[in-house]
Amino acid sequence: MSEKNTSLRTRLMLRFSLLLLLLMGSFAWLFYSLSRQNLQHKVLAELRETALEAEGRLLGKETAVRDGVIVLHFPLHTEAALIREGQIVASTPGYRPGICRPLESNGQEFLLQGGERLNACYWERFERPFPGAVVLQRLKIPNETVEMMEIFAAVLIPLTLILLWMAWRLIGRIFEPIHLLTDSIRQVRVDNFSRTIPAPDRDDEIQALTDAYNAMILRLREGVETLERFNSDLAHELRTPLTVMKGEIELALRRDRRPEECRDVLERLARETSFIERMSEGLLLLSRYSPENVGESFETLRLDRLLEGTLEKLRPLAEERSIELHATIESPLEYRGNPTLLAALFGNLVENAIKYSPDETVIDILLERDDRKIRFRVRDRGPGIPKEKLAYLTQRFYRVDEARSRRILGFGLGLSIAERAVSLHRGKMEIRSTEGEGTTVEVLL
Repeated sequence: MSEKNTSLRTRLMLRFSLLLLLLMGSFAWLFYSLSRQNLQHKVLAELRETALEAEGRLLGKETAVRDGVIVLHFPLHTEAALIREGQIVASTPGYRPGICRPLESNGQEFLLQGGERLNACYWERFERPFPGAVVLQRLKIPNETVEMMEIFAAVLIPLTLILLWMAWRLIGRIFEPIHLLTDSIRQVRVDNFSRTIPAPDRDDEIQALTDAYNAMILRLREGVETLERFNSDLAHELRTPLTVMKGEIELALRRDRRPEECRDVLERLARETSFIERMSEGLLLLSRYSPENVGESFETLRLDRLLEGTLEKLRPLAEERSIELHATIESPLEYRGNPTLLAALFGNLVENAIKYSPDETVIDILLERDDRKIRFRVRDRGPGIPKEKLAYLTQRFYRVDEARSRRILGFGLGLSIAERAVSLHRGKMEIRSTEGEGTTVEVLL
Protein backbone atom coordinates (compact mmCIF):
# COMPACT_ATOMS: atom_id res chain seq x y z
CA MET A 1 0.00 0.00 0.00
CA SER A 2 1.44 3.35 -1.01
CA GLU A 3 1.86 6.11 1.56
CA LYS A 4 -0.62 8.28 -0.34
CA ASN A 5 -3.38 5.70 0.16
CA THR A 6 -2.81 5.16 3.90
CA SER A 7 -4.48 7.27 6.54
CA LEU A 8 -2.56 9.64 8.77
CA ARG A 9 -3.46 7.47 11.76
CA THR A 10 -1.93 4.40 10.09
CA ARG A 11 1.22 6.27 9.08
CA LEU A 12 1.69 7.58 12.61
CA MET A 13 1.13 4.08 13.97
CA LEU A 14 3.72 2.58 11.61
CA ARG A 15 6.27 5.20 12.59
CA PHE A 16 5.54 4.69 16.28
CA SER A 17 5.86 0.90 15.87
CA LEU A 18 9.22 1.26 14.15
CA LEU A 19 10.46 3.64 16.83
CA LEU A 20 9.19 1.34 19.60
CA LEU A 21 10.88 -1.70 18.07
CA LEU A 22 14.16 0.21 17.75
CA LEU A 23 13.94 1.32 21.38
CA MET A 24 13.03 -2.17 22.61
CA GLY A 25 15.80 -3.75 20.52
CA SER A 26 18.35 -1.26 21.80
CA PHE A 27 17.23 -1.84 25.36
CA ALA A 28 17.39 -5.64 24.91
CA TRP A 29 20.90 -5.44 23.44
CA LEU A 30 22.08 -3.17 26.25
CA PHE A 31 20.49 -5.45 28.86
CA TYR A 32 22.15 -8.52 27.30
CA SER A 33 25.58 -6.86 27.13
CA LEU A 34 25.46 -5.64 30.72
CA SER A 35 24.20 -8.99 32.01
CA ARG A 36 26.94 -10.88 30.14
CA GLN A 37 29.67 -8.57 31.45
CA ASN A 38 28.30 -8.83 34.97
CA LEU A 39 28.28 -12.63 34.81
CA GLN A 40 31.81 -12.72 33.38
CA HIS A 41 33.21 -10.40 36.03
CA LYS A 42 31.45 -12.30 38.79
CA VAL A 43 32.79 -15.74 37.73
CA LEU A 44 36.31 -14.55 37.02
CA ALA A 45 36.47 -12.67 40.32
CA GLU A 46 35.58 -15.89 42.17
CA LEU A 47 38.17 -17.82 40.16
CA ARG A 48 40.81 -15.18 40.84
CA GLU A 49 40.24 -15.38 44.57
CA THR A 50 40.30 -19.18 44.51
CA ALA A 51 43.46 -19.25 42.32
CA LEU A 52 45.35 -16.96 44.69
CA GLU A 53 44.43 -19.15 47.64
CA ALA A 54 45.34 -22.34 45.74
CA GLU A 55 48.68 -20.87 44.63
CA GLY A 56 49.70 -20.21 48.20
CA ARG A 57 48.83 -23.73 49.31
CA LEU A 58 50.32 -25.53 46.30
CA LEU A 59 53.65 -23.68 46.60
CA GLY A 60 53.75 -23.67 50.39
CA LYS A 61 54.82 -26.29 52.88
CA GLU A 62 51.41 -27.85 52.96
CA THR A 63 51.29 -31.05 50.92
CA ALA A 64 48.47 -30.52 48.40
CA VAL A 65 49.57 -32.96 45.64
CA ARG A 66 49.49 -36.75 45.80
CA ASP A 67 50.60 -38.82 42.87
CA GLY A 68 49.99 -35.95 40.42
CA VAL A 69 46.49 -35.21 41.76
CA ILE A 70 45.64 -31.95 43.50
CA VAL A 71 43.73 -32.84 46.67
CA LEU A 72 42.65 -29.31 47.65
CA HIS A 73 38.95 -28.57 48.12
CA PHE A 74 37.50 -26.33 45.39
CA PRO A 75 34.00 -24.94 44.82
CA LEU A 76 31.55 -27.05 42.83
CA HIS A 77 32.42 -27.51 39.11
CA THR A 78 35.84 -25.93 39.68
CA GLU A 79 38.93 -27.76 38.44
CA ALA A 80 42.61 -26.82 38.84
CA ALA A 81 46.05 -27.63 37.43
CA LEU A 82 49.65 -26.87 38.41
CA ILE A 83 51.96 -26.20 35.46
CA ARG A 84 55.76 -26.38 35.76
CA GLU A 85 57.97 -25.29 32.92
CA GLY A 86 55.14 -25.77 30.41
CA GLN A 87 54.04 -29.19 31.64
CA ILE A 88 51.06 -30.17 33.80
CA VAL A 89 52.61 -31.69 36.94
CA ALA A 90 49.36 -31.99 38.92
CA SER A 91 45.62 -31.46 38.37
CA THR A 92 42.21 -32.34 39.71
CA PRO A 93 40.50 -35.37 38.14
CA GLY A 94 38.08 -33.28 36.07
CA TYR A 95 40.59 -30.81 34.65
CA ARG A 96 40.29 -30.40 30.86
CA PRO A 97 43.52 -29.18 29.23
CA GLY A 98 41.84 -28.32 25.94
CA ILE A 99 39.72 -25.51 27.35
CA CYS A 100 42.56 -23.06 27.91
CA ARG A 101 46.26 -22.82 27.10
CA PRO A 102 47.59 -20.23 29.55
CA LEU A 103 51.26 -20.60 28.58
CA GLU A 104 50.52 -20.01 24.91
CA SER A 105 48.51 -16.88 25.35
CA ASN A 106 49.42 -13.35 26.32
CA GLY A 107 46.21 -12.85 28.25
CA GLN A 108 45.53 -13.79 31.80
CA GLU A 109 41.79 -14.54 31.74
CA PHE A 110 39.10 -15.32 29.21
CA LEU A 111 35.58 -16.66 29.00
CA LEU A 112 34.60 -19.36 26.53
CA GLN A 113 30.97 -19.65 25.49
CA GLY A 114 29.43 -23.08 25.16
CA GLY A 115 25.74 -22.54 24.33
CA GLU A 116 23.46 -22.61 27.33
CA ARG A 117 26.45 -23.50 29.55
CA LEU A 118 29.65 -21.51 29.95
CA ASN A 119 33.22 -22.50 30.68
CA ALA A 120 35.56 -20.05 32.42
CA CYS A 121 39.33 -20.19 32.81
CA TYR A 122 41.71 -18.16 34.93
CA TRP A 123 45.44 -18.54 35.71
CA GLU A 124 48.14 -16.97 37.85
CA ARG A 125 51.76 -17.01 36.60
CA PHE A 126 54.77 -17.14 38.92
CA GLU A 127 58.57 -17.48 38.63
CA ARG A 128 59.45 -18.92 42.06
CA PRO A 129 60.18 -21.54 43.22
CA PHE A 130 59.98 -22.50 39.51
CA PRO A 131 58.51 -20.91 36.34
CA GLY A 132 54.90 -21.99 36.09
CA ALA A 133 51.27 -21.19 36.66
CA VAL A 134 48.17 -22.20 38.61
CA VAL A 135 45.16 -22.65 36.33
CA LEU A 136 41.53 -22.80 37.45
CA GLN A 137 38.55 -23.82 35.37
CA ARG A 138 34.85 -23.34 36.10
CA LEU A 139 32.82 -25.78 34.01
CA LYS A 140 29.15 -25.99 33.17
CA ILE A 141 28.30 -22.51 34.42
CA PRO A 142 24.56 -21.84 33.99
CA ASN A 143 24.18 -19.06 31.41
CA GLU A 144 22.05 -16.71 33.50
CA THR A 145 22.14 -14.12 30.71
CA VAL A 146 20.32 -16.45 28.29
CA GLU A 147 17.79 -17.35 30.95
CA MET A 148 17.19 -13.69 31.79
CA MET A 149 16.83 -12.82 28.08
CA GLU A 150 14.22 -15.56 27.70
CA ILE A 151 12.28 -14.10 30.62
CA PHE A 152 12.82 -10.61 29.24
CA ALA A 153 11.48 -11.67 25.81
CA ALA A 154 8.48 -13.37 27.44
CA VAL A 155 7.62 -10.06 29.10
CA LEU A 156 8.76 -7.74 26.32
CA ILE A 157 6.66 -9.18 23.48
CA PRO A 158 3.28 -8.91 25.31
CA LEU A 159 4.31 -5.49 26.65
CA THR A 160 5.11 -4.30 23.12
CA LEU A 161 1.75 -5.53 21.84
CA ILE A 162 -0.05 -3.80 24.72
CA LEU A 163 1.81 -0.54 24.04
CA LEU A 164 0.95 -0.72 20.33
CA TRP A 165 -2.72 -1.34 21.14
CA MET A 166 -2.76 1.56 23.60
CA ALA A 167 -1.03 3.80 21.04
CA TRP A 168 -3.64 2.87 18.40
CA ARG A 169 -6.47 3.75 20.78
CA LEU A 170 -4.74 6.95 21.90
CA ILE A 171 -4.14 8.13 18.34
CA GLY A 172 -7.78 7.37 17.61
CA ARG A 173 -8.86 9.50 20.58
CA ILE A 174 -6.59 12.32 19.42
CA PHE A 175 -8.07 12.19 15.91
CA GLU A 176 -11.72 12.25 17.05
CA PRO A 177 -11.94 16.09 16.88
CA ILE A 178 -10.32 15.98 13.44
CA HIS A 179 -12.96 13.48 12.27
CA LEU A 180 -15.67 15.78 13.64
CA LEU A 181 -14.01 18.68 11.85
CA THR A 182 -13.94 16.70 8.60
CA ASP A 183 -17.61 15.77 8.91
CA SER A 184 -18.53 19.39 9.60
CA ILE A 185 -16.55 20.66 6.62
CA ARG A 186 -18.30 18.14 4.36
CA GLN A 187 -21.67 19.46 5.50
CA VAL A 188 -20.80 23.14 4.97
CA ARG A 189 -22.93 24.77 2.29
CA VAL A 190 -23.67 28.35 1.41
CA ASP A 191 -27.06 28.05 3.10
CA ASN A 192 -25.73 26.16 6.14
CA PHE A 193 -23.12 27.77 8.38
CA SER A 194 -24.74 26.86 11.66
CA ARG A 195 -22.68 23.88 12.82
CA THR A 196 -19.66 24.40 15.03
CA ILE A 197 -17.57 21.82 16.88
CA PRO A 198 -17.50 21.64 20.69
CA ALA A 199 -13.99 22.58 21.80
CA PRO A 200 -12.13 19.86 23.77
CA ASP A 201 -11.41 20.44 27.44
CA ARG A 202 -7.63 20.20 27.04
CA ASP A 203 -5.61 23.18 25.94
CA ASP A 204 -3.57 21.84 23.02
CA GLU A 205 -3.17 22.01 19.24
CA ILE A 206 -6.47 20.20 18.66
CA GLN A 207 -8.32 22.83 20.67
CA ALA A 208 -6.51 25.57 18.72
CA LEU A 209 -7.55 23.91 15.43
CA THR A 210 -11.14 23.57 16.64
CA ASP A 211 -11.26 27.19 17.78
CA ALA A 212 -9.82 28.33 14.45
CA TYR A 213 -12.43 26.31 12.55
CA ASN A 214 -15.31 27.63 14.68
CA ALA A 215 -14.04 31.18 14.24
CA MET A 216 -13.86 30.64 10.48
CA ILE A 217 -17.43 29.31 10.44
CA LEU A 218 -18.63 32.36 12.36
CA ARG A 219 -16.82 34.69 9.96
CA LEU A 220 -18.29 32.88 6.96
CA ARG A 221 -21.74 33.01 8.53
CA GLU A 222 -21.43 36.75 9.14
CA GLY A 223 -20.09 37.21 5.61
CA VAL A 224 -22.97 35.31 4.03
CA GLU A 225 -25.51 37.18 6.14
CA THR A 226 -23.87 40.48 5.19
CA LEU A 227 -23.82 39.46 1.53
CA GLU A 228 -27.49 38.47 1.61
CA ARG A 229 -28.40 41.73 3.32
CA PHE A 230 -26.23 43.63 0.85
CA ASN A 231 -27.85 41.91 -2.14
CA SER A 232 -31.29 42.70 -0.76
CA ASP A 233 -30.38 46.35 -0.18
CA LEU A 234 -28.73 46.63 -3.59
CA ALA A 235 -31.76 45.17 -5.34
CA HIS A 236 -33.98 47.61 -3.46
CA GLU A 237 -31.77 50.59 -4.30
CA LEU A 238 -31.51 49.69 -7.98
CA ARG A 239 -35.23 49.10 -8.32
CA THR A 240 -36.09 52.80 -8.00
CA PRO A 241 -33.76 54.23 -10.69
CA LEU A 242 -34.45 51.32 -13.04
CA THR A 243 -38.19 51.79 -12.60
CA VAL A 244 -37.82 55.50 -13.32
CA MET A 245 -35.71 54.83 -16.39
CA LYS A 246 -38.11 52.18 -17.69
CA GLY A 247 -41.11 54.47 -17.15
CA GLU A 248 -39.43 57.40 -18.92
CA ILE A 249 -38.49 55.22 -21.90
CA GLU A 250 -41.97 53.67 -22.20
CA LEU A 251 -43.61 57.09 -21.91
CA ALA A 252 -41.28 58.52 -24.56
CA LEU A 253 -42.11 55.66 -26.95
CA ARG A 254 -45.89 56.02 -26.75
CA ARG A 255 -46.04 59.09 -28.98
CA ASP A 256 -43.86 61.42 -30.90
CA ARG A 257 -42.29 64.17 -28.84
CA ARG A 258 -40.78 67.54 -29.54
CA PRO A 259 -36.95 67.82 -29.36
CA GLU A 260 -37.07 69.73 -26.08
CA GLU A 261 -39.26 67.00 -24.53
CA CYS A 262 -36.83 64.31 -25.73
CA ARG A 263 -34.00 66.35 -24.21
CA ASP A 264 -35.77 66.44 -20.83
CA VAL A 265 -36.22 62.65 -20.94
CA LEU A 266 -32.57 62.11 -21.79
CA GLU A 267 -31.47 64.42 -18.97
CA ARG A 268 -33.56 62.46 -16.46
CA LEU A 269 -32.14 59.20 -17.79
CA ALA A 270 -28.63 60.63 -17.54
CA ARG A 271 -29.22 61.53 -13.88
CA GLU A 272 -30.44 58.04 -13.08
CA THR A 273 -27.54 56.50 -15.00
CA SER A 274 -25.10 58.72 -13.10
CA PHE A 275 -26.72 57.61 -9.86
CA ILE A 276 -26.21 53.91 -10.74
CA GLU A 277 -22.65 54.57 -11.91
CA ARG A 278 -21.68 56.30 -8.67
CA MET A 279 -23.28 53.50 -6.66
CA SER A 280 -21.27 50.89 -8.60
CA GLU A 281 -18.04 52.81 -8.06
CA GLY A 282 -18.74 53.00 -4.34
CA LEU A 283 -19.45 49.28 -4.12
CA LEU A 284 -16.28 48.47 -6.05
CA LEU A 285 -14.26 50.65 -3.71
CA LEU A 286 -15.73 48.84 -0.70
CA SER A 287 -14.85 45.42 -2.09
CA ARG A 288 -11.50 46.13 -3.79
CA TYR A 289 -9.34 46.40 -0.67
CA SER A 290 -9.04 44.14 2.35
CA PRO A 291 -6.77 44.14 5.44
CA GLU A 292 -4.68 41.46 3.71
CA ASN A 293 -3.89 43.40 0.51
CA VAL A 294 -4.36 47.08 1.32
CA GLY A 295 -0.78 47.44 2.60
CA GLU A 296 0.56 46.76 -0.90
CA SER A 297 -1.13 49.94 -2.16
CA PHE A 298 0.26 52.27 0.54
CA GLU A 299 2.52 55.14 -0.50
CA THR A 300 3.87 58.29 1.12
CA LEU A 301 1.65 61.27 0.23
CA ARG A 302 0.78 64.81 1.30
CA LEU A 303 -2.58 64.75 3.07
CA ASP A 304 -2.82 68.54 3.04
CA ARG A 305 -2.62 68.63 -0.76
CA LEU A 306 -5.04 65.72 -1.09
CA LEU A 307 -7.63 67.50 1.06
CA GLU A 308 -7.12 70.83 -0.72
CA GLY A 309 -7.72 69.13 -4.06
CA THR A 310 -10.90 67.52 -2.72
CA LEU A 311 -12.19 70.88 -1.43
CA GLU A 312 -11.54 72.51 -4.82
CA LYS A 313 -13.77 69.92 -6.49
CA LEU A 314 -16.57 70.30 -3.93
CA ARG A 315 -16.45 74.09 -3.54
CA PRO A 316 -18.79 74.74 -6.53
CA LEU A 317 -21.38 72.41 -4.91
CA ALA A 318 -21.18 74.44 -1.71
CA GLU A 319 -21.28 77.82 -3.50
CA GLU A 320 -24.57 76.89 -5.23
CA ARG A 321 -26.18 77.08 -1.78
CA SER A 322 -23.99 79.83 -0.35
CA ILE A 323 -22.27 77.38 2.05
CA GLU A 324 -18.82 78.40 3.23
CA LEU A 325 -16.09 75.76 3.62
CA HIS A 326 -13.88 76.98 6.45
CA ALA A 327 -10.77 74.77 6.35
CA THR A 328 -7.83 74.71 8.78
CA ILE A 329 -5.13 72.52 7.23
CA GLU A 330 -1.68 71.90 8.67
CA SER A 331 1.00 71.95 5.98
CA PRO A 332 3.08 70.01 5.15
CA LEU A 333 1.44 66.84 6.45
CA GLU A 334 2.94 63.59 5.19
CA TYR A 335 1.28 60.22 5.72
CA ARG A 336 1.70 56.71 4.34
CA GLY A 337 -1.58 55.31 3.06
CA ASN A 338 -3.82 54.52 0.10
CA PRO A 339 -4.53 57.74 -1.87
CA THR A 340 -7.78 56.42 -3.40
CA LEU A 341 -9.27 55.46 -0.03
CA LEU A 342 -8.14 58.67 1.67
CA ALA A 343 -9.54 60.80 -1.16
CA ALA A 344 -12.84 58.92 -0.83
CA LEU A 345 -12.75 59.50 2.94
CA PHE A 346 -12.27 63.28 2.58
CA GLY A 347 -14.73 63.57 -0.31
CA ASN A 348 -17.59 61.60 1.24
CA LEU A 349 -17.43 63.31 4.64
CA VAL A 350 -17.26 66.84 3.20
CA GLU A 351 -19.91 66.11 0.54
CA ASN A 352 -22.26 64.68 3.17
CA ALA A 353 -21.83 67.81 5.25
CA ILE A 354 -22.66 69.98 2.21
CA LYS A 355 -25.74 67.93 1.28
CA TYR A 356 -27.31 68.04 4.73
CA SER A 357 -26.36 71.60 5.72
CA PRO A 358 -28.88 74.44 5.41
CA ASP A 359 -28.16 77.18 2.89
CA GLU A 360 -25.90 80.04 3.90
CA THR A 361 -24.16 78.13 6.71
CA VAL A 362 -20.53 77.31 7.51
CA ILE A 363 -18.82 73.90 7.51
CA ASP A 364 -15.67 73.69 9.65
CA ILE A 365 -12.94 71.37 8.38
CA LEU A 366 -9.79 70.58 10.34
CA LEU A 367 -6.72 68.53 9.35
CA GLU A 368 -3.75 68.46 11.73
CA ARG A 369 -1.19 66.23 13.37
CA ASP A 370 -2.12 65.40 16.95
CA ASP A 371 0.84 63.80 18.73
CA ARG A 372 1.55 60.71 16.56
CA LYS A 373 -1.89 60.64 14.93
CA ILE A 374 -3.60 62.55 12.14
CA ARG A 375 -6.85 64.29 13.13
CA PHE A 376 -9.48 65.05 10.46
CA ARG A 377 -12.74 66.69 11.55
CA VAL A 378 -15.80 67.90 9.67
CA ARG A 379 -18.51 69.84 11.49
CA ASP A 380 -21.75 71.03 9.89
CA ARG A 381 -24.73 72.97 11.24
CA GLY A 382 -27.41 70.76 9.83
CA PRO A 383 -30.54 69.33 11.46
CA GLY A 384 -28.59 66.70 13.41
CA ILE A 385 -29.24 62.99 13.83
CA PRO A 386 -31.28 61.26 16.56
CA LYS A 387 -29.10 59.38 19.05
CA GLU A 388 -30.86 56.07 18.45
CA LYS A 389 -29.89 56.19 14.77
CA LEU A 390 -26.20 57.06 15.14
CA ALA A 391 -25.19 53.39 15.39
CA TYR A 392 -26.69 52.60 11.96
CA LEU A 393 -25.15 55.46 9.99
CA THR A 394 -22.24 53.43 8.56
CA GLN A 395 -24.45 50.59 7.30
CA ARG A 396 -24.66 50.40 3.53
CA PHE A 397 -27.68 52.15 1.97
CA TYR A 398 -28.88 53.39 5.36
CA ARG A 399 -30.67 56.77 5.43
CA VAL A 400 -31.88 58.55 8.51
CA ASP A 401 -34.98 59.95 6.78
CA GLU A 402 -36.01 58.13 3.58
CA ALA A 403 -38.46 60.80 2.47
CA ARG A 404 -35.95 63.59 3.02
CA SER A 405 -33.05 61.60 1.55
CA ARG A 406 -34.81 61.13 -1.79
CA ARG A 407 -34.64 64.86 -2.33
CA ILE A 408 -30.88 64.72 -1.85
CA LEU A 409 -28.72 62.98 -4.44
CA GLY A 410 -27.05 60.01 -2.74
CA PHE A 411 -27.27 56.30 -2.19
CA GLY A 412 -26.27 55.71 1.43
CA LEU A 413 -22.70 54.48 0.84
CA GLY A 414 -20.67 57.55 1.81
CA LEU A 415 -20.24 56.81 5.50
CA SER A 416 -19.74 53.09 4.79
CA ILE A 417 -16.88 53.96 2.44
CA ALA A 418 -15.44 56.42 4.97
CA GLU A 419 -15.55 53.91 7.80
CA ARG A 420 -13.98 51.24 5.57
CA ALA A 421 -11.16 53.59 4.59
CA VAL A 422 -10.49 54.46 8.25
CA SER A 423 -10.58 50.77 9.29
CA LEU A 424 -8.12 49.75 6.56
CA HIS A 425 -5.72 52.44 7.85
CA ARG A 426 -6.16 51.13 11.43
CA GLY A 427 -7.79 54.36 12.53
CA LYS A 428 -10.94 55.35 14.38
CA MET A 429 -14.00 57.34 13.31
CA GLU A 430 -16.45 58.93 15.73
CA ILE A 431 -19.79 60.58 14.86
CA ARG A 432 -21.32 63.05 17.31
CA SER A 433 -24.60 64.79 16.64
CA THR A 434 -27.15 66.98 18.41
CA GLU A 435 -30.56 67.51 16.88
CA GLY A 436 -31.02 71.09 15.78
CA GLU A 437 -27.33 71.94 16.15
CA GLY A 438 -25.43 69.81 13.65
CA THR A 439 -23.16 66.81 13.25
CA THR A 440 -19.42 66.34 13.80
CA VAL A 441 -17.43 63.50 12.26
CA GLU A 442 -13.90 63.05 13.66
CA VAL A 443 -11.28 60.66 12.27
CA LEU A 444 -7.99 59.65 13.88
CA LEU A 445 -5.43 57.96 11.60
